Amino acid sequence: MQFVSLSGLSEDRHTTVKTTEFTALKGHVIDGAVIIAPSGKRFSLKNTMKGWEVLGDDGLPCSGNLSSAFEVEYFVVNGLYSH
Repeated sequence: MQFVSLSGLSEDRHTTVKTTEFTALKGHVIDGAVIIAPSGKRFSLKNTMKGWEVLGDDGLPCSGNLSSAFEVEYFVVNGLYSH
């Protein structure tokens, strides 16, 4: 699925971004986004009824329920940096 961003450019719904470049203000907090930690491990975001979860490569949650995009950003930038 594709959507058009505010800049008018077509973007793939499944964004891939490094933890060092991750920010909520650039629209990185989307369902299915792939996050790459400094170690090379891949994580993904999942939107749930209670907020957001960061899932490991095995599909298991490695975060609790994160209620806002800024909580997701904080967890990704600070929590996944050591993974």
